[in-house]
Amino acid sequence: MTAQPDTRIDMLYLSEPEMIEAGVKDMAGCIDVMEETLVLWAKGDYRMAGSNWNSHGAQMSFPKESPFPGMPLDGPDRRFMAMVAYLGGRFDTSGVKWYGSNVDNREQGLPRSIHTITLNDKTTGAPFAIMSGNLESAYRTAAVPGAAARKLAPENAKTQ
Repeated sequence: MTAQPDTRIDMLYLSEPEMIEAGVKDMAGCIDVMEETLVLWAKGDYRMAGSNWNSHGAQMSFPKESPFPGMPLDGPDRRFMAMVAYLGGRFDTSGVKWYGSNVDNREQGLPRSIHTITLNDKTTGAPFAIMSGNLESAYRTAAVPGAAARKLAPENAKTQ
């Protein structure tokens, strides 16, 4: 009798509090990772969506009018977006940032955009982590100019 292969797919789920505990708010560390990421990007050791492998993502929006009563209608900043990518180097992984966005979320006490990040095995496609992505996205966005400032600021630059 042949043993059956283990087809179990184990995933780590990180909620926002768990992302904080894991260090997502470590701005200096985030800038370090963005510097490393930008070097990989400059070398071409990455892939994103689209025929040019460099598309920001696939966006779905809604019509201004619809004969379907349950379909959302167009509104300010109302969309869903999947931003798929592979990053090489020590990261050597694929993933997707998925988010829905709607300005009206603020009326319900929610962020305008709500992000989820899934990391996948680059070969099999199996997911290995699903994470709350709002803080990661915000810190990553801020870390890009932080990385630039580290490289471009004069040595004697000071803050006030």
